Amino acid sequence: MQSKEFYIGVRGVQVEVTEQVYLVYHRSKRRDRYYECDIKIERAVRDEFGDIIGYIHSKEYSLEKLISIGTDFVNEQDSPEDIAINALMLSALDSALGKLPHDDFTLINTLFLSNDGKGMSEREYAKIYNVPRRTVAYQKNKILGKLRKIIEKN
Repeated sequence: MQSKEFYIGVRGVQVEVTEQVYLVYHRSKRRDRYYECDIKIERAVRDEFGDIIGYIHSKEYSLEKLISIGTDFVNEQDSPEDIAINALMLSALDSALGKLPHDDFTLINTLFLSNDGKGMSEREYAKIYNVPRRTVAYQKNKILGKLRKIIEKN
C-alpha cells in the first residue's frame, strides 16, 4: 500500500513534508483566516422602522495602537515554512551522520546528543576519554566540516 504524500508551498516551491508539518501549516492558515475574517463583526444600521438599511464595519485597533497600549505579541510557534525547512535540514543531517565513520559519529553523538540531548562539553569528553581538549576540539571541527560537505553535496 502506498503511503499518502503531503506537500506545502515554501517560497514558490512545492516541498514534500510529513503529515504533522502539513497539519500544522493548514491549522495556521485557518487561524489567520479566523483573525482576518471570522471575528470581524459588522453592526447593522436600522431605520426608524427597524429595517436594516446598511452595515457598519466593526472597529479594530491598529498594530501601532496595540503596541502603544502595551499588548505583548508572543510568537508561540515557528512558522509552517520554518518547520518545513527545519524538517528538511534535520533529514539531511540524519542522512549525513549515517555516512560518517563510526569513530567520528561516536564523537559527534557524544558531544551533541548524549546526556538526554544536552550533549557534553569538550572538556568533559577529554577528561573521560583521556584525550587533550584541543585534540577533541580539532576532531570535532574536522568532523563538522565533513558533515557540511556531505550535506552540501546532497
